[in-house]
Amino acid sequence: MIVTTINKLTDYKEIPYAAEVAKFIEEFKKGEMNTGRYDICGDDAFAAVSRYDTEPEAERRFENHRKYMDIQVVLDGKEELHWAPVETLSQTEEEYSKGGDIAFYEGESKGYVLLGGDECAVLFENDAHKPNVLHKTSQNVLKIVFKIRNN
Repeated sequence: MIVTTINKLTDYKEIPYAAEVAKFIEEFKKGEMNTGRYDICGDDAFAAVSRYDTEPEAERRFENHRKYMDIQVVLDGKEELHWAPVETLSQTEEEYSKGGDIAFYEGESKGYVLLGGDECAVLFENDAHKPNVLHKTSQNVLKIVFKIRNN
C-alpha cells in the first residue's frame, strides 16, 4: 500500500494513469460531485463515486482484488482504511471463480490510515483492506475509488 497525497500521485511510476486520476479529482471537485461510475480509459481505468455512512470496524470485512488496483480518496468527511497483508488473513468468500474481482477475509488489522482531504491510498493485489470504517463517530462521506487494471 502507498499512502500519499493527491498532488504526489504522479511521483509514483508504478501507478498507471496517475496523471489522469489527479486531473479527474481536480475537475470532479469543480462540478456537482455526483455519485456513479466515470470512465477514464474504459475498463482499464475508471472511477466509482459513492456516498455512504461509515461503520464500526467490527461490521466491515477485509477485501482484496486481483484484476484492479484501487486508489481510494475521501473528498468529504473522514474514514479509517484498515490494512493487512492478504497472506496473514483467512479467506471467507471469493468471487474470482465467478468472474468477479473481490475476495473477503477475516483476521487482524496491521494498522490503518485516516483518509480525508488530500490523502489517498493506493492498494495493490496483496493489500487486503477494510474500507468505510468510522473514525471516532460515524460520518457521511463522499469517496472515489479508482479502479486501475493490473497488467
